[in-house]
Amino acid sequence: MSTIVDQAAEHALAVQRDAALDGTRLRPLAAGLLALGIFWVDSFTSFHSAIATLYVLVLLLAATRLSRQALTGWSLACATLTLASFAIAHARDPSLEAALRLLVSLAANAVTTALLLHRAALDARMAREERRYATMTDTLAIAIWEHDFRPVAEAVAGLRTAGITDLAAYLRAHPEFVAEIRQRVRITDANRTALDLMGVPNKAAFFRRLGDFLPDTDTSFADCILAIDERRPMFQAETQVLAADGTPIDVIVAFSLSPGACLARVPGSILDIRQRKRLETTVERTRIELERVQRTAAIGAMSASIAHEINQPISAVQSYADAAVRWLVRPQPDLAEVRLALSGLNQAVANVHEVIQRVRSLVGGGQAKLVPVGLGTLVRETVAIAARDLDAHGARLLFFPGGEPQVRGDAILLQRLLLNLITNALQSMEAAGIADKRIELHLHLAKDRVRLLLRDHGPGLDPGMARPFETFATTKPGGMGLGLSICRSIVELHEGRIGLSNHPDGGALATIELPLAA
Repeated sequence: MSTIVDQAAEHALAVQRDAALDGTRLRPLAAGLLALGIFWVDSFTSFHSAIATLYVLVLLLAATRLSRQALTGWSLACATLTLASFAIAHARDPSLEAALRLLVSLAANAVTTALLLHRAALDARMAREERRYATMTDTLAIAIWEHDFRPVAEAVAGLRTAGITDLAAYLRAHPEFVAEIRQRVRITDANRTALDLMGVPNKAAFFRRLGDFLPDTDTSFADCILAIDERRPMFQAETQVLAADGTPIDVIVAFSLSPGACLARVPGSILDIRQRKRLETTVERTRIELERVQRTAAIGAMSASIAHEINQPISAVQSYADAAVRWLVRPQPDLAEVRLALSGLNQAVANVHEVIQRVRSLVGGGQAKLVPVGLGTLVRETVAIAARDLDAHGARLLFFPGGEPQVRGDAILLQRLLLNLITNALQSMEAAGIADKRIELHLHLAKDRVRLLLRDHGPGLDPGMARPFETFATTKPGGMGLGLSICRSIVELHEGRIGLSNHPDGGALATIELPLAA
């Protein structure tokens, strides 16, 4: 039914356009005939009045769609006919009254011509502005189409008259009313970008009704009805429209419904957000994938860190177990030594558990329990723990204490820090084939901080290792690249600083600064 009505309306408009065009073509002929009639009456009849002022009607009749030159020509022609009539009728006996009528007629002609020329200038300027507006609208990168929202206002007024006060609740309860009103909203115009967006070749083929391209699942129009009723300064909604081929298009629609706006022609700006939607989907998918990778990396880093850190405690467990077995298999088992070995084994196992717990807390971002720790004593205990590795490598460690400074820290983690650095130094000197393997450990006090300097006598830092503290960064064959990374994490947990450099006299130098306990 709606299609039949639209076709009938188009036919009526076409008939009106044809009739207007035919009328425009007949106007010059009618104006010419009227001018001849006025000339005959003014020249050959005895009417004593300003008949020539009727030439104003000729100008008005002929002025439609005329150029300035053509209108001026018609005005001069009418003035010429006025003078000719005066000459024919009053050449023998001119009178003052006839001369005054002549002047009035010529003045009416001139004033009318001036007004018509001014109107023509205004029309030309308006036409230029309309063309400029149309060109600007059609070349905008954003789609625009105009809505006739008067049926919406009329339907809402009908509901108000019927006693409906809660319009939002009524719209939620009656979706069929929303669908019906949506179908009444006409689209009165659209720009070129809108045609391209919807896949329509020209304006004649564009959608006639708002309901033609809004899907049945649309929920934005109900809010639009409320916005029209409230006459909001700005309405904006995100929805979908269906192109001519049925393709759904994600868009943002925005238009003004202020009290002063005319509801008959409300331009709406329609922004295509399909690219943004695709980008959002890609970002969300990437975020999920990144989270998965981060979880995997965290689990891998924790597993690798635990494996890296328990190597030495596991070696101690193995040593104590071997010692116990040796004391037992002797012809005369030494049970006292066996008990000492088993006691050391029990302590080593406990140490394994402590290391695992600390590394899990460290990698997982947990908070360590920091208590006052005597750094001199801790270094001596660490050197005792590392004695077996030092002997195995034929190395010696020289400790130069600087008192017994107190720091707030986790003793287990600080021992792991020193043991990692000592292990790295031993491996570096072993790989370089250094005969005199020496490690020097100095403890200095500096104002509110304590400084630990650990120097080896190896080849120094590898120049290919630009970022030694980065996780998994290593230059050693088979290395895991976790030792220095864990060292940095431990120092940062204690609010300190760590650095690596080459000593001027050879070898690598590790510098650790920790704040003194208050």
